[in-house]
Parts: sequence; C-alpha cells; structure tokens
Amino acid sequence: MGLSTTQYGLILLNIAFRLYSSLYMIIGDCDETFNYWEPLNLLLRQFGKQTWEYSPVYSIRSYAYLIPYYIVGKVLQALNVTPINVFYGIRVVALGGFTSFVELNMFTNLNSYSANLANWWLFLSSINIGMSHGGIALLPSSLALQTTLLANAYIFKSLVSEKTSTRESNLLKAVTWYFIGGLLGWPFALALGLPVGVYTLGQVLQSRVVGTILFKIGLILVSIVAVITLIDSYYLQKLVFVPINIVLYNVFGGEGEGPEIFGVEPLSYYILNLLLNFQIVLPLAVLGALINPFVTTNAKRFSVVVSAQLIIWCGIFFSQPHKEERFMYPVYPLINLSAAIFVSKLTTLVKGRLPRSIYNVAQVGFVVAVLLIAVLRIANLVENYAAPLQVYEAVSQLPVAPSSNQINVCTGKEWYHFPNSFHIPHQHRLRFVESGFDGLLPGDFFEPTTSIIESTTFVPPHMNNKNQFESDKVIPWEQCDYFVDNTQAESIPQLIRPDLSVDETKWQILQCNKMINPNGKHNSIGKLIYIPQWARRLVPYNVEYMDLCLLKRVGEKGA
Repeated sequence: MGLSTTQYGLILLNIAFRLYSSLYMIIGDCDETFNYWEPLNLLLRQFGKQTWEYSPVYSIRSYAYLIPYYIVGKVLQALNVTPINVFYGIRVVALGGFTSFVELNMFTNLNSYSANLANWWLFLSSINIGMSHGGIALLPSSLALQTTLLANAYIFKSLVSEKTSTRESNLLKAVTWYFIGGLLGWPFALALGLPVGVYTLGQVLQSRVVGTILFKIGLILVSIVAVITLIDSYYLQKLVFVPINIVLYNVFGGEGEGPEIFGVEPLSYYILNLLLNFQIVLPLAVLGALINPFVTTNAKRFSVVVSAQLIIWCGIFFSQPHKEERFMYPVYPLINLSAAIFVSKLTTLVKGRLPRSIYNVAQVGFVVAVLLIAVLRIANLVENYAAPLQVYEAVSQLPVAPSSNQINVCTGKEWYHFPNSFHIPHQHRLRFVESGFDGLLPGDFFEPTTSIIESTTFVPPHMNNKNQFESDKVIPWEQCDYFVDNTQAESIPQLIRPDLSVDETKWQILQCNKMINPNGKHNSIGKLIYIPQWARRLVPYNVEYMDLCLLKRVGEKGA
C-alpha cells in the first residue's frame, strides 16, 4: 500500500524537526558534555576534560558506548571536516538521524496495521519537545530511547503476526534491542524489557522448541556482553564489565556516595518536566496507559505492553530521591505511543458520531494547537539558551598561534555551559578558574604521546566519588589567554560588567550573545514559549537576559 500525501508530509516534518534539533538544539545537561562528548573528543583528538567516572579506579563509564559515534567521527575526520563540524556531523547522522530512522521504522510498522494510528504516532513524536532534545543527545539514556523504540516496533510486528515463526523471530529482535539499550547504553533500561520478557517466556513455554529459543536468547546476551567487555577491557587494560559498576555505584553506594549527593527532587519535578515536554499529550498518554489495554482491538496486547513499560518505569524512577530529566528519556517514545493509540481510538470512535464539519474543525484545531505550542517551545529553548553554542563556535574559529605553546580558554561560573572540546582548536585547552563552585570539577585526560591507552589507563590524581572540591582542577585567572563569562555582577573574577565594559588595557570583548538570566525577573510566558517580536505588543512577554561573552587578553599574562 502506497503512502498518502499527508504521510509524505509527516515524514518531511519528522526529518525537518530532527535536522533542526541536530543543528540548533542546546546541550541541556553538563553530564552529556563531560561524560560523553569529552571522552569522545579524547578518542578522536587525544585531549579533553575527564570526570572521576572515567578514572580506572572507578570505571563507571563505558568506552564501548562511544565506539559507534567514534566510527562516524573518524569518517568525518577522513573527509577533513573541522572539529566543530565533526560534532554537528555526529549529531546529524548518528544521533538525530538515527532517532528519525527508528521513528520512521515504527511509523512503517504501524501503517501496515492502521494508517490513522501511524499518522498520529509520527505527528506526535516528530513535534514532541522531549524527542527534540532527548533524541539528539549523546547520552546512554538517549540510546535507550532509540533502542526501546526499535524493540517496540518488533514487539508490534510479533503481536500482530499470525505466523509462529515470524512472532518468535521478531521477539528475538526485540530482546536484542533491549539488551543493546540496557548493556551498551544504560543498565536500568533493561527494566523496560520486563513485560516482553514475561510474554516471551510464556511463548517459549508453549513452544515445542523451548531449548532452541532459550539458547538463542542466551547467545544474544553472551555476544553483547562479550563485545562490551572486550572493548572496555582493552581501553582500561583490565577485565571490567562497566554496567555492573554502574549498578553497584547507583544502588549500593556507600556513605557519602551514590546519586543522592548530586541533589534530590520531589515527585513534582518529573510531573512538571513531563508537562513541559508533552503538554496536552501527557494527560492523553496517561489516559491511554490506563484505558488502551482494555479496548478490544487486534493490537490490544501491544497496548498492554506499552502501558506496562510506562507503569514500571514511572514506578521505579518516581520513587528515587535523585531525579534528572534524562532519566525519563527512554520512555519518551512510549508516552507518544500511548497517546497516539488513545487518540487514534478516540477519533475513530467519534468520527461517525459527530457532523463531519465539526469533526474536521476539532481535529485541525488540535493539530494546529499542539504543533504551534511545540514550535514556540523549541524556539524558546534555542532563543534563551543557545548562547554557549554560539560563543564557543567563535572559540572554534580562534587563530592558531605561531608558537607551540598551549593557549588557555578559561571559564568560571559558566563551566557547566561548556558544550565540548570539539569547539576548542587543537592548540587550545579549556581551563577552569575558581568561581564559588564547591563540587568536584572535571580534570584533564592525560594526553598520549604514542597510544590512546596511555590516556584511558592513566589514574588521575585528586579524584573522588563524593563530589568534593579539588583545587588542582582550577588555575589562577591571570594565566588565561581567553575567557568566557557572563555579565552578572557577582562574576568571579569580575572581568566583564553588566554594561559590557571591561578593563581595556587587559581585555578585549570578541563576541557576546544573549541568554536568559537565571536570576532575572521573567513572566511565565517568556520563560516557557517564544513569542515573535510583532506579537509581543499583544501578549505579555518579559524575559531578562544577560550576555555570555568571549574575551581576549590584550595585556601580559600575570600582569
């Protein structure tokens, strides 16, 4: 069956949203920068900032996870792509591109069953704000987002298939993707496979080839574990299985350890966060999770699986004291699926009971409203928070010095907005200065002279897993050649003032870009959605900005 004009339009909409996000979406989590982009920069360019998690003493971050992105990066390097464009190339191809692929794969599978369901799914997923940043993030939870969606596509194919052999084959593929998402990505994502595991076990017990199916599952598991173990053991030069270390630290951490030392949040944190990312789609998804499994359709069992995964995930993570937005990434596509199934059933139910004109107006009104809110929210994120990407793009274009001395690009209280070292020219290095932050800042990977193994096995001094400050992670600001800072008056050191004035005998401002002032006075609309300039006379809009600036030292260092 061919695709309709509407469906071709939805495919283009999906590609457009993922491409825009890959090119312009902010990096909203410094964990993405320092735990994944920085070690990837190390593998590709032999330098970068190092967190305690990568110290061989702790080994709770996996190099195996980085290998697919490393391969894409090496191809781009072979094409003489600049480092900053290697970053964007990886985003476009391996992150946003792969997310778009798995979304379109689900769309294709749903379309073979119901065009109405497929259309709603692709529309809600494409424009979703959470998918726009979660789907292009270099995070294990984002990989789990992608693999969960792939696994559910195979679950759907299995559940609607009438052939036993086809059902078993697709279930094995689903299990494979759950293993990849949980072992190569984030171990806790394995919890999403529990409903499918129970269903698969039930199918196995009814099968006459029980031993064969269990053997295949075991072989898949052993193969994935072996590959991950071999890669990480090679880089660390010791036998290690990182997923076990991650679970041990997060679940069985000792006194003063574990995720809670990085902050705890109330239950409302996730509820408000999900509302920001899904708006009206969230209550539709909640209704779907509760109602979909009880509505009689050929895909009823799939609705049960989707709802079960959502309930399990929320039950686990809503109860944890330490909460972060990225912990919800793996179920973002399931939230959209639950809502799409519910809306599809609802529209089918009311279509024949309402006058056609009223039905069409209601449907178009809903689509336009959801699309408009999504576009304005995504534009708001870029408008208010993209300054770090813009300023460090200017850093990436700094001239190479004639000497071989390294050049220090420093930052203080803006350290957590640093995008990654792909924005740093090869001769330059990011350095931190004291800014009042009292936690453990990232150090520097040991830079290899012969082999990358020198870096990955080097035990850095003054690291700890208790988030305790170490003074060797900062340098005196007088040693800085360039400085990235904002114009808040409490700047430490106060190189640049709110009026964009500096000591011109020592510093020169090269570029400034506006970003939202976290301590400023804003109204709710200004913080939540973008309002075009022409409409700000009609809609109350107030956002207080500050400037994020790149400064160049013009006086002698140490002066």
